[in-house]
Amino acid sequence: MSVHDHVIIIGGSIGGMMTAACLSKYFKRITIIESDDVLNETLHKSTPDQIFDYHCRLANTTSIGRSGVGQIYQIHVLHSEGFNILHDLFPSLKDKLLNEYNIRLYSLKNDGKFVINGNLLKQNLIKDIEWLGIDRFTLEIAMRNELCLQFGNQIEWICNARVVELIADQSAYVAHGAKYRLKDSSSSSLDIYGDFIIDCTGHKTSSTKWLKESLNLIVPIVQMHFGCVYVTFVDERFKTGDSSLDSKPVYFPNANVPDNNTGCYISQVRTIKSTDENSLGILSTIAVNCVNAEYSPNDSYENLLDWVKEHLDRDFYVILKSTKLCSPLVPHRQAIDDRKYVESLGGAMCAFNPQIGQVMTHACRHARELRKVFDEHQHPLKDISYIFNQRASKINEECWLASTTNDWKTPTLKVIKTDTNGNIQIYQQTGDMNSIQYPRPKIPFIIKFLQWHNYWFLRCTSKSEKLSAEFLLVVNQNCGLFILMKPITFFQVCKTTLIHYLRLSRY
Repeated sequence: MSVHDHVIIIGGSIGGMMTAACLSKYFKRITIIESDDVLNETLHKSTPDQIFDYHCRLANTTSIGRSGVGQIYQIHVLHSEGFNILHDLFPSLKDKLLNEYNIRLYSLKNDGKFVINGNLLKQNLIKDIEWLGIDRFTLEIAMRNELCLQFGNQIEWICNARVVELIADQSAYVAHGAKYRLKDSSSSSLDIYGDFIIDCTGHKTSSTKWLKESLNLIVPIVQMHFGCVYVTFVDERFKTGDSSLDSKPVYFPNANVPDNNTGCYISQVRTIKSTDENSLGILSTIAVNCVNAEYSPNDSYENLLDWVKEHLDRDFYVILKSTKLCSPLVPHRQAIDDRKYVESLGGAMCAFNPQIGQVMTHACRHARELRKVFDEHQHPLKDISYIFNQRASKINEECWLASTTNDWKTPTLKVIKTDTNGNIQIYQQTGDMNSIQYPRPKIPFIIKFLQWHNYWFLRCTSKSEKLSAEFLLVVNQNCGLFILMKPITFFQVCKTTLIHYLRLSRY
């Protein structure tokens, strides 16, 4: 096994920590440069209850170390495949989360309820899928503690620091290190050198700017702005009088824009002890989301309830009416689809429509894919970033298609493309008389096909345990998107479509 000296990881959140764990056996030293003070005493020594209390009170994010992650309090999901990768790297973490943090691990076969476009997925799945119910704030802290416990002598953290540029050899197109500046210091930047550099700073990465400045490389980018807005809060669940709704995570995503622009999600994150006999003993993270710039209110819970009653499924209103609000209503209005077509660097390549919940699992899959490249023991270090990006692009494309198919139908969609020469072209679906008129984007054929297929496939899931299970396996990234298009499945979708148009059924 070839062991290299030093790897520099820029960003110490989920992706950065997973990458550090994956590369621990291939580098003697690992340096994580993180913009926030994530090792401060408040976070590092807080009990699980104190951590969640910080979350619910939205305590000053600067004082608790996550001011750099604006969406830290929004709803997050670690899909089944992401949980599998996490458990593989941190075998003892699952028991700690269950026993010390009281997080929820539940079965989608027995405990979940998915309603998409009015179609209730069959509950009696042919295959069970485990889902980790946890808020991102707690997950990051638990992961960081476990990472320090397992690899503390190998990993150096440089916190409260921001990378400002790469140290690069332009003639060889190679980055040898990075310049970073400490937040609480007015001194000049510091240099750090490594054998391998990985950017894990998320969708707001500066790597595209660094590449242009240091190596004169321009990364093609596609951004899709579809007016996505979230309002997230933490609540205590109480009995509704309907046992089919109590104690279950419930999902009503908006998957049929523009006919249905609203959605809602309930993810159980903690079990608690309560003296109230009507309490379910569950804390949940709840999110209401809209697209097409249709904003739900976040000024008061009463106004939000009135809006939910008018715009969302009755079941969701019944649940929200029977809950106790435990945190402020937190809006998030910056969600976009962002694809960086990277060929020669390791970095953050995609940001997705958050209602698909792919991001954390996507980062886990990238980290695992990088480890697989090193596991082959046959590639020179200088070639690994290129090989990794070629393989990671397949993961990106799969998740990109799943995330953007519905977004292409948004009437207010704006698409911004940057080509390899740095030229920017803007497209927009529609515009009013007072706005700049941009040309309409050309929808790719594969997107048109998926829009048709997904609509009728979801009709089929309400009557098929097998198709419901396959759909949830794709959602959880256990399987690729195209498992939903096997010949027998495609035939069933076509049959359903034909029956509908021939008016042979209410379907």
